[in-house]
Amino acid sequence: MKKINIHYLAVAFTFSSLFFFNWRYGSETFIFFGFAENKELEIRLEHPVSIEKIHITPGMRVKKGEILLEVMRSSLEEEQSNLSHEIAKLGSQYNIWESGIRGSISRLEAQKQAKRAEIITQIEQMESEMSINQSLIKDLKSIQPAKDKSGSSPNEVKIKGLKKELRLAVAPLNSEIRELKNELNAAKNPLKIQIEKLKENLGFSNRETEKLTIPAPNDGVVGSIFCKVGEQFSSFNTLLTFYEENPTQVKGYVHESLILNIQTGDQVIVQSGVQSNSFCNGKVIGMGSRIVEIPERLRKNPTFRTYGREIQIEIPTTNDFLQKEKVVLKLPVENSDDKKIIKALTPPRTSAANFKKKPKIKR
Repeated sequence: MKKINIHYLAVAFTFSSLFFFNWRYGSETFIFFGFAENKELEIRLEHPVSIEKIHITPGMRVKKGEILLEVMRSSLEEEQSNLSHEIAKLGSQYNIWESGIRGSISRLEAQKQAKRAEIITQIEQMESEMSINQSLIKDLKSIQPAKDKSGSSPNEVKIKGLKKELRLAVAPLNSEIRELKNELNAAKNPLKIQIEKLKENLGFSNRETEKLTIPAPNDGVVGSIFCKVGEQFSSFNTLLTFYEENPTQVKGYVHESLILNIQTGDQVIVQSGVQSNSFCNGKVIGMGSRIVEIPERLRKNPTFRTYGREIQIEIPTTNDFLQKEKVVLKLPVENSDDKKIIKALTPPRTSAANFKKKPKIKR
């Protein structure tokens, strides 16, 4: 029995492998790699607080609205008290100012009425005298009252003068009263503006009281917790991190020699690096503006540094990927088997529905 030459077996195996890979991947433009990522949210507050109670632990799954932390703002009550005191103080000043304006209007109204009454009384007296004189000389045709060139008697001339005096005396008083009323009703009164501003601040402070319990913004997973019970935290410091329940994006790296082969809007197949039957359709939504070093975990040869362009791929929330899971990204060419998968995974119309459901396809 002839012995099988191991060299021939190795050559046959090599050719078979090359044929298989050529058949499997020959129709694809290229394959590259990336990480599945959950959208991370940092929980922080605008004011210094002390931590009263922590209801969660790292890695805990929570529902939207579930209480994560209870905190206390020690300066909140003092701030509200100071604002209320300042509003009352300015309100008192405004009332004093308003009373002064109204008092001035009342005095001017009284002056106007007194002047008007004085002149009208004089006019009425003269008219009464004229009426009496006319009745006395009515039947005496030989006696006629003296008249000026315009045909007016001296009393009539005096009455005209008094009426003109009345108009001249009342007009400036009316103008001053009108100015004071406009000032009283002005919307841009400095005291009014300050009071409204302080009331807005007080309303904001009252709403902040309701935020002393911190709820989960949506369904997701608690990441890192950076605070402890009883600890004081300054403004805008991160209290904890929060992740969406499933990855929604993939950060991929395209080798610098292949960056012209992919563009924003391209459809790609995103496949788990561990489970070959776990995959979904993705869409390129962003591309980096510079060449960066590809992470060691995503290199074909970890010891050999390679460089490429970072891209962002949107994937549906209904996927089985884990946070930071390594995934395989494939951009197929026309008429390839993977192009058919792309079409099968993509609904007829391009819309948000593209990323709502992941159909299962037998390969």
